[in-house]
Amino acid sequence: MREIVVPVSAKSVNRPRTVLLTALRVEYLAMRPHCKILETVELESGTRYDVGVLRGTGQEIALVCVGRGNVRAGVITERIVSQFRPDLLTCVGVAGALHKDLQLGDVVVATRVDAYHGGTASKDFLARPQTWPMPYRLEELARAVELSWSGAIGPTDTAGTEANANPDTSGQAGFRVHFRPIAAGEVVLDGRESTLFEHLVLHHNDAGAIDMEDAGIVHAAHLSDLPTLVVRGISDRADGRKTDADGAGWQQRAAANAAAFAAAVLTAHGPVRRAVGTGGDITLTSPTAPAAGALHGRISPRRPQAAYIRDKTIGFVGRDSAFAEIEAFLDQHPSGHLIVQGEPGVGKTALLAEAVVRNDWPAHFNIAGGGVTTTGAFLQSLYEQLSERYGADLPAPGPDADRDGVYVNRLIEEVAGRLTPGARLVIVVDALDELDRTESGANPLFLPTALPGGVYLLVSRRLRTAALQPDGAWTIVDLMNRPDESRADVAAFIRNSLAKPEMKVEFSSAADEEQFIDRLLERSDLNFMYLVYVLGDIERGLMQPDDVDTLPVGLTGYYDRHLRQMLSRDGGAAASLRTIYSLSALREPVSASLLAVAVRITELEVVRYLADWTQFLRHGTADGRSTYSFYHQTFSDYLNRHETVRAAGVDLGEISSLVGHRLIAGLGLDLDVDLDA
Repeated sequence: MREIVVPVSAKSVNRPRTVLLTALRVEYLAMRPHCKILETVELESGTRYDVGVLRGTGQEIALVCVGRGNVRAGVITERIVSQFRPDLLTCVGVAGALHKDLQLGDVVVATRVDAYHGGTASKDFLARPQTWPMPYRLEELARAVELSWSGAIGPTDTAGTEANANPDTSGQAGFRVHFRPIAAGEVVLDGRESTLFEHLVLHHNDAGAIDMEDAGIVHAAHLSDLPTLVVRGISDRADGRKTDADGAGWQQRAAANAAAFAAAVLTAHGPVRRAVGTGGDITLTSPTAPAAGALHGRISPRRPQAAYIRDKTIGFVGRDSAFAEIEAFLDQHPSGHLIVQGEPGVGKTALLAEAVVRNDWPAHFNIAGGGVTTTGAFLQSLYEQLSERYGADLPAPGPDADRDGVYVNRLIEEVAGRLTPGARLVIVVDALDELDRTESGANPLFLPTALPGGVYLLVSRRLRTAALQPDGAWTIVDLMNRPDESRADVAAFIRNSLAKPEMKVEFSSAADEEQFIDRLLERSDLNFMYLVYVLGDIERGLMQPDDVDTLPVGLTGYYDRHLRQMLSRDGGAAASLRTIYSLSALREPVSASLLAVAVRITELEVVRYLADWTQFLRHGTADGRSTYSFYHQTFSDYLNRHETVRAAGVDLGEISSLVGHRLIAGLGLDLDVDLDA
């Protein structure tokens, strides 16, 4: 288990009580899934806050939405501190970027908070800001978490420069974490030609971000002698395009990134125990544990594709019988293959992701919409994980390692020889049906047919796809043959989703909720992806619960409905369809600027058209640019069905030609071709 040693005072040897402060509803909603709320407290003044625990830790928390403005935030912070008596304050939310190297979705951890409005106005403005540095120990802990966190973080900066400290090698880049000062005032900055921006450049030019609450919060914390952690996600660039960024969903994504990183830091902040021979120091254990029986289990291994795994396990419920089948197989056989199968959208990926989180198994998730579909990507990921956990004398896979199964067999056999007696190695591989290609007569990814003792393969596939040839013990965990349990799990998923505060207001009584659940169950065809889309539409205000009776049955019906809505638009339907079909043809995350080159429209138009399909898209970053890809492969498959193409009236040949030629041109390559011909 990885241990981070940080000197702290003797009073911090137990789990800290933490107040989690947010300003906006979107920030509160992003932090809420990381907490288990037990009750709501109302003070005599009328201020309300939620009390519970940080998930996975038991750490006591108070979660509150303080509203906009430093004065209001400071007053409410003081009220809750007096009542809850925390050991730590954590402010989590969104902010505008002041530096061009900060990308939308990045996270800024404050090293200092500046109240920039302080000064004397005479002939010139003489700045006299109040500033509060962040506690050294908290900043050091946050930096340690950034370096060792489970791989979701991409390149980060040190002293204002960027370096690939811990890139996500999955192809699904996460966000970058920066350690910078934050400026806080009473003004929303949305223009770089403004007097305020000039003031910030002149007097606070090392500040990375700007917001409206942190000065009040840290001032209140200072008066109460409380350490404070400030974590902000970049939701706009303070450049006059805040409305466009908000409309594209960047507030939600930035808030989610900030909440995820803040939760990771708080998890590392406890539980704590006194380290032997370190005097007043304590040892903070990281949130993940090594694989059971690992010979080289001294550190907590990095988890590639962590952002993807975290996304797939949000709200996970049930599947108890499937987990029981998996555990029984592992107990009854010395090695073997477990094959999870089912129709698209029933939760195969979520099940495997949850298994990885629960057991800390090495894993690789094939993602067709994210361009993670090759044997080479699998081999590199597997090598990095196994060599980090167990050590390996075998070199990293070379360029020819993906031509046959020699390398993967040697790697697994070598690691199997390093297992301690009774230990087992379970390798998880998701979505065998989403691979680019499989050699005739070979297993997908050249997975071994026979496995050494103590080694198991847990894989998933759609029904009747990706044939696997095991030589030894094997079993199929079919998610389609347990309708009663699936119905109960789906009902629990809906019920948990309706428990969110933003969903509660849509229902006047518990009876209304139960009636809604029953009606939605019938229309969902027990498909979790259908529920993710529909419940997301309700949460975003795109539909009302009463509209459930108008919903089509099944995932394909839901896609048909959205396509008809797009085709019925008075203007822009053709361009919107060309944009989404071009994204489908690319089969990998792509920036709006490159997509604009392919579709022959402006970057702003691309962003607006993709907003038509927002519930079907995943947003990420790569090379400092925002990227788009499909959230679930079923939607790309749907778009490319013959009947869908015919209904949409698109020319796939034309789109393929445009994507191939114009994307290359957008990369700056010199082609001897007339792209406008």
